[in-house]
Amino acid sequence: MTADDKDGIEELARAIDALFLAIRQARASAFGHDLLSISQQALLEPLVDEAGQAIGGLPVGALAAAAGVSVPTATRTLKQLEAKGVVTRTRAAQDERRVLIELTDLGLQRMSTLRGLRREAQMQGLAVFEPEERIELAAQLRRLTGMMKSRALH
Repeated sequence: MTADDKDGIEELARAIDALFLAIRQARASAFGHDLLSISQQALLEPLVDEAGQAIGGLPVGALAAAAGVSVPTATRTLKQLEAKGVVTRTRAAQDERRVLIELTDLGLQRMSTLRGLRREAQMQGLAVFEPEERIELAAQLRRLTGMMKSRALH
């Protein structure tokens, strides 16, 4: 690897760090904090499909893994959400040690509202890119996401 390669990689790494921070800050401040926190949204996201319909009965462990948090952290957060009427927690019939989580109507409404607000903001912000740029950026972001998921990047 040449010095120029290292310079380019360092610049890209700084840009990625800045992007992740900006996304987190935007999601925390622009909308939804009064509906659900970022951490709560991350836990609940797997409970809603692409069409915005509730997916029921997922175990706490699966939600914790998807959100990148420990099971005790997820359990604590889900208990708080249950007290607010956002989710229900039930024991699995076949194994009472497993707790299954489902969104209530209120929970689905909050997640739908957040998704709508986020998509509206994205549509406005991303309109500055030309159509070809959007296609290329989407491809590169998918590639970056794949690397993140494979732990090639931290």
